[in-house]
Amino acid sequence: MTREELYGAARSLPATPGVYIMRNSADRVIYVGKSKALRNRVSSYFAPYANHVGKTLHMVNSVVRFEVYHTATELEALVLENQFIKQYMPRYNIKLKDSSGYPYIRVSDDEYPRISVVNKREGGGVYYGPYASHGTAKGIVASVKGAFALPSCTKRFPADIGKGRPCLNYHIGRCGGLCGGKMTKADYMDRIAGAKRLLGGDCTALIKDLEEQMNRAAENMEYERAAAYRDSMRAVAKIKDKQHVVAAPEVEADVFGLYSDDGGSAATVLIIRSGAIRDREVFFFGADELISPSSMASFISGYYKLRGFVPRELWLGYDLGEETELLGEALPKCRILIPKRGEKKAVADMACNNAKEQLLHKRAENEKQTGFLASFAAFLGLEVLPERIESYDISNSGDEHITAGMVVLEKGRFCKRHYKTFNIKESEAQDDVGATMEALRRRFAHVDEDDSWACPDLILADGGVGQINAIRAVLEEYGLSVPVFGMVKDEHHKTRTLTDGENELSLNKRQDIFVFIYKLQEEVHRFALARMDRRRRNTARNSILTKVKGVGSKKAEELLRAFGGLGALKNASVEEIAAVKGINEDTARLIKAFLEKSFDKDD
Repeated sequence: MTREELYGAARSLPATPGVYIMRNSADRVIYVGKSKALRNRVSSYFAPYANHVGKTLHMVNSVVRFEVYHTATELEALVLENQFIKQYMPRYNIKLKDSSGYPYIRVSDDEYPRISVVNKREGGGVYYGPYASHGTAKGIVASVKGAFALPSCTKRFPADIGKGRPCLNYHIGRCGGLCGGKMTKADYMDRIAGAKRLLGGDCTALIKDLEEQMNRAAENMEYERAAAYRDSMRAVAKIKDKQHVVAAPEVEADVFGLYSDDGGSAATVLIIRSGAIRDREVFFFGADELISPSSMASFISGYYKLRGFVPRELWLGYDLGEETELLGEALPKCRILIPKRGEKKAVADMACNNAKEQLLHKRAENEKQTGFLASFAAFLGLEVLPERIESYDISNSGDEHITAGMVVLEKGRFCKRHYKTFNIKESEAQDDVGATMEALRRRFAHVDEDDSWACPDLILADGGVGQINAIRAVLEEYGLSVPVFGMVKDEHHKTRTLTDGENELSLNKRQDIFVFIYKLQEEVHRFALARMDRRRRNTARNSILTKVKGVGSKKAEELLRAFGGLGALKNASVEEIAAVKGINEDTARLIKAFLEKSFDKDD
């Protein structure tokens, strides 16, 4: 359809709520939007008087047809819009990237509560979060456990109390030694209570209470107890010093900041709990992704749908206009503010400035990396910039557990979510070339299925001419043309040259490329070895348990899953082992006796 025809079709739409989908000449969805009046919104894109610029102009010029879905309310349109964006991932929409979810910190409700990072709020216990990443949550858990000398091992309490000597963490003061009977249950619960207060942000009052408890213990000449309170007090004080307090202690809010220019956009979320900034999350959007009040309202709505938690307040560093009311309907338990003055305005401005700095820093890093890739491409004589590089390595334990690891770099950075492992099935003995060919055949059977299987611009093989020829043979089978270079090592196991199979390129005068190749080789070797070792260990553990009469591979897996490893299984009682599905009391006794006899304490 021409632009005039699109405008005519849009003018015939009703002025009612709904969702519109824009498609290009390849019938691909390139933009999804919503409106409370479809006729007005859709026709505004194609009207003769429209004066679009930048990203919007590119999008409109690409549209050849559109379709609409009518809804009863604008809120229903918002929900449907989010569903379509997730389904089609349109080029011009700002999108929440796929995620494994937002983690929580959980304090269990067991007899001896444990602190852990979990993916969902399910089951009993007390939950804190959600947090922006697993790394953030794990770091907080480590700090809290360290502050109160809580156990970080996998031992089960009270079952494992008194069954062994405390580990090194006890002797260096990082654990109170519950497993060795070095603390009472009351003392342990006291530490858990302190940990909960610290997770809840009650630092100031907690420090004061710890100081009072330290003084009382000292007056009663309980010097070891006083020292423990002193250590906890100092640890909590250090954590408090790292927190950036920006509001009153009772404030629970998320602050959204936005920065956008012709080159792209960034949104920052500052997460305030108990008046302090506890976490931060940053989202980057490409130059093609349209930023508008409508798109940002949809983005924020989808953000909280993914998080599964909405704070009491939401502060916005930018005005959403009429969309603010709609966002309030989508988040009915949240008070939405656009601060105009005072401390809240200062924090909202901080979020916007943070978004700007993050985007500019990311651009600078990208430009630096692009410059290196251009230099690397010139060094290799490539015709295109190698934005996606793949490298392969074979790892094995003798003739067993042969594993191929595939490591991916995108725009010069390791992209771990695209790493792949191939368990080699056709080669029964050490044959790196044959294993490489099998891995490559299975890899290119999926080429371009999705982003993780995109065709590479360059393959770097951990080897010489044999590996290069093997990879090229597989590429020829699939009708693909991808540059392949081998990374040739010297007698010190360091890469000295790159080869295309005929010519060698010395790295002696290119320290930047040498470091890049070295890091790549170390990463692909580490990844392949780790996956192979995991297979070897699983096989070894399962084979040990299957020596017990009445225990097959499935029961062995069930036992290891229930206890987390052979060490915990060995320390479990007969009754605890018998509680595992499929294990009766007689089999449990056999397992207990077998492990006590043959378990290697150094494993």
